[in-house]
Amino acid sequence: MIYILWLLSILGVFCWLKFRQRRRIQELTDLIDQLYQKDYQIPMKQDDFSQLEDQIYKLFIELVEEKEKVQQLSQDQSQNIEDIAHQIKTPITGMLFALENDKTDPATLSQQLNRLNDLSNALLKLASLDNNLESFKLSPVHLREVVDYALDILSDEIEDHGIVVDINIGEAVMLGHFNWLSEAVINILKNAINQEGTRRIWLRARENPIYLELSIQDDGGGIAEGKQKKIFQRFYKDPDSKGFGIGLAMAKRIVEKHQGQISCRNTDQGAEFILQFYK
Repeated sequence: MIYILWLLSILGVFCWLKFRQRRRIQELTDLIDQLYQKDYQIPMKQDDFSQLEDQIYKLFIELVEEKEKVQQLSQDQSQNIEDIAHQIKTPITGMLFALENDKTDPATLSQQLNRLNDLSNALLKLASLDNNLESFKLSPVHLREVVDYALDILSDEIEDHGIVVDINIGEAVMLGHFNWLSEAVINILKNAINQEGTRRIWLRARENPIYLELSIQDDGGGIAEGKQKKIFQRFYKDPDSKGFGIGLAMAKRIVEKHQGQISCRNTDQGAEFILQFYK
């Protein structure tokens, strides 16, 4: 009798374990269905299956995030292609109009061709940044040398606009890529130069134990509140702007490549761009 009871007990425990196992397997199946329905509630049970549940949950979330990244990348690429086509269309339309009306003014055609060339160069630089086509090796860089180089490149434009530049950089040194940092500063300075009413530009540097900060400020009247974040978007520009809407987006990408951040705000004089490079 005792032997029979012992066997029945063993059988009962076995059946209970099998039932529990099947139930937990069903719960795992339900969890997967639940995740597909975008119900991301985390299971709270703690047993032998909990670790498997956690792994399923983490894997699914990673797959969802990766899918969203791919979808966003696809949307961004489609938007970029549309924007590039629009940018190319403008100078080409101008040249076709001139040819159709037998107004092939060499100066006008040259201007449109130069614009296409500038757009091509800007897009190639953006592609190089996005795809890491150029080695981004960092080395000690004197910020004053970067600023001086950028100002030298833009010296004719600064002189033509009658702009006075005030520099207070000091001996600030950071780990960076000289050419790309110069490109970022050039693009921000171009934006300041092209602001209507700009007569003075200030460049200041300060640092603390956490970051090195470069401020580029102008007295051109500032940027509308609703546009201060949009100006860093690719191909965003005012309708009256003669640019491509690429320069500030490129500056932002370069700063981010240096593990930094860029922001814009209005001051009493005009707009101020603040570049922070963390140490």
